[in-house]
Amino acid sequence: MRIKINFASREYVMARKINAILILFLFCLGAVFSYNIKEYRKALDRENMLVSEVRLHERKDAESSARLQEIKKTAPEKEVKASLQEAEFANTAIGRRVFSWTAFLNRFEELVPPGVSIQSIHPDFTTLDVEITGTALDMARVTEFMERLTRSQYFDDLPPVFHSAEVLADKDIGKTLQNFNLKIRYKPDGRNARLEERGRS
Repeated sequence: MRIKINFASREYVMARKINAILILFLFCLGAVFSYNIKEYRKALDRENMLVSEVRLHERKDAESSARLQEIKKTAPEKEVKASLQEAEFANTAIGRRVFSWTAFLNRFEELVPPGVSIQSIHPDFTTLDVEITGTALDMARVTEFMERLTRSQYFDDLPPVFHSAEVLADKDIGKTLQNFNLKIRYKPDGRNARLEERGRS
């Protein structure tokens, strides 16, 4: 029978274990450092690529602006004005096709409370601001109408630009009405759709 005797002290054994742990820790630290260096280099490459693209777009934009200025100088002023008017007319026509009167009136009808009568609706097809004029039996009904508009997802949730005046409707009985005029922004897709699009981006 062979007998093995270990003459190593307890302190020596402990020191060897600590050294092994330190070596493992340094190895892990080196691996993490190497990974971070690679990711940093990738980020720098992406940043340089984006900067190059931005500079390219800025150069193209400057070239387009310079060409436009040259065209404005060479083209007669009347032709430039006529072209601008044609472009404005085309944009307005496109806006009218995009603006669905049927959808707007269906949504709008549900928001008009009893005692409120609408006299005119004038939408701006570019900004989608809508001017509304009408009458109401009293101020409380006008306030209710505005609250319904701002609670609807199809109109701006900010208070509309608003004007109101009390007029005498019947002198014999002293009946008065509230004439009002307001402007509010229409949102065909609804506010919830805009929030969902922002969430996806």
